Amino acid sequence: MKRRDAIKLFTGTAATALASRAFAADQNQLLAVLPDPGKMPVPPSNQKAVDSTPERLISAEPQVQMSTDGKVSLTWSTETPTQGATVYIGLPSYENRLSYPIYNLNTTVKEDAPTQNHKATLDIASYIKRFATEYLEAGGVVSYRIEMLDPRKPAVRFVDRSMRVTKSGDTYGVGVNITDGPFVTQTFGAGAVIWWETDVESQGSVKVGSRTFSDNKSARRHVVPIQGLAKGGSYKYAVTASVGSDSYTTPTYQFLSEPAGDSFSFVFTCDGRTGALGGGETALEGINGASARALSAQMLRHNPHFMFFTGDLISGYTTSEADFRAQMKSWKRLYGPLGRFVPIYTGMGNHESLLDTFTDGTQYDKQGEKSAEVVFASEFENPGNGPDPEAAGLPPYKGAVFSFGYGGSHFVQLNTDYWYSSNPAQVGGNFFGRLLKGQLDWFEADVKAAKAGGARHVFVFAHEPAFPNGGHTQDSQWGGGTDPDAVAARDRFWQICVDNGVVATFHGHEHNYSRTVIDASTPVHKDGSTVASFNRPVQHVIQGAAGAPFYARDASVPWAANVKSFVRHLWSYSHITVKGDKVRLDTYSYTGDLLDSADLT
Repeated sequence: MKRRDAIKLFTGTAATALASRAFAADQNQLLAVLPDPGKMPVPPSNQKAVDSTPERLISAEPQVQMSTDGKVSLTWSTETPTQGATVYIGLPSYENRLSYPIYNLNTTVKEDAPTQNHKATLDIASYIKRFATEYLEAGGVVSYRIEMLDPRKPAVRFVDRSMRVTKSGDTYGVGVNITDGPFVTQTFGAGAVIWWETDVESQGSVKVGSRTFSDNKSARRHVVPIQGLAKGGSYKYAVTASVGSDSYTTPTYQFLSEPAGDSFSFVFTCDGRTGALGGGETALEGINGASARALSAQMLRHNPHFMFFTGDLISGYTTSEADFRAQMKSWKRLYGPLGRFVPIYTGMGNHESLLDTFTDGTQYDKQGEKSAEVVFASEFENPGNGPDPEAAGLPPYKGAVFSFGYGGSHFVQLNTDYWYSSNPAQVGGNFFGRLLKGQLDWFEADVKAAKAGGARHVFVFAHEPAFPNGGHTQDSQWGGGTDPDAVAARDRFWQICVDNGVVATFHGHEHNYSRTVIDASTPVHKDGSTVASFNRPVQHVIQGAAGAPFYARDASVPWAANVKSFVRHLWSYSHITVKGDKVRLDTYSYTGDLLDSADLT
């Protein structure tokens, strides 16, 4: 496809109006040349595709077979030959609201030589008699962990899974098991959505209070809308999965419906991926499991109405869809216990990358149904009201870009890492951190409509910050301040926020916490210039401290004097409380210590 000469970010009267506001000293920046949305990525000439699956050791899901006397044969395969393993057995800790498993027995797998095919034998009958007689009398979930040495690093790898054991008299078997969820989401108005996945095709239903809802199909994935909820309610629910005569009902969970008034709270964090963190619990298939569990426990104590996690859920940067999905499922296992009580809305970051990679180092987003955007959206149940693709044939926005109204406020999730390419000029694609025209147009129309409809507060979430303070000051939305096109796109994004009553924007990408206030007096360009039309202060919050390697502060950025708080080397999250006209932010460490407080309105 022939490349167009230029794509203009601002056109017509909009460009004239924005130019009059003096976005930059050089008004030519307003005519930004962006990646051609009509140009599909093309392979570099004379280059071969290479595999890159940095987090994947297990190559196929473990298979469980059980004899009638309670002996389990557990088999699995690995990407590379490994030798030996330890398998731990435990139970979900249902006495806690967050039912993470507690392991209390282990079996050693001895192998004479490295192999890719592995087998462990587990005596579940003996385990039940010693540890779980009452719990498993009618059938229940047993968790297991496979511990292996990855010779490629070398490093110890953990794989956490579960099986459901059935017992009838002295006869044991394997029953249908819920592998993802259940999760509650989209608790808007009088409704909600509850969804889950099972290990085999099953029938499913949800009991909410005294009513039962079902999607009336046999499938592994079940998405069940719940209707007729009263605002301001607290609802108990349980999910039942059935295959033939085998039926399993989860413990009872609870969620909050949308409030009847305008008082509610939500929590926010992101960047929970692994990387150079010490291995083991900090590297559970691409996720920092230690921080996930600690932060989930702290966030739940606020009893929030929902949570946002805007990007870098996983380590990503993989060429394998199976690896990408495995990391996503690992994230859901770690944050899933929280997601049974609290709706979690997820956005894409730069690490949600599913790529074609070539020997010269060129990378770009896979195309069609294999793109990172398609696969990401299929792993969650976010609202589907985002914009159309930038051009026909390009990846979708829906599922990763969305908005919703809640409690008289409005929430928007954007995708700053859409259609990535490491070399857009040569092979097509987009830069990390670049919001393209179609998404910006949708964003502007969306928040204008929300304000016209009476939204009191607007909150915006986007992985890459507009005003970075450390670790990513050379990229992010402003492209390090040296790329006029990036600065123009960043400035348009911020102007939309200023003009449409956005209270705060929330970001990650940088692995620290910071809060910065941006207004007309703030230097926002590399040369220290300000933007007169940024005439209303907006809070810019970076909360990328969910477990990824920490970054130090860079005090050389133009807006450094406007940074009101900066915290590094602590896993943390923010709790935002809305009460009528008042919005308050409190940021806490993973141990519950208060790190920052601010009235945002």
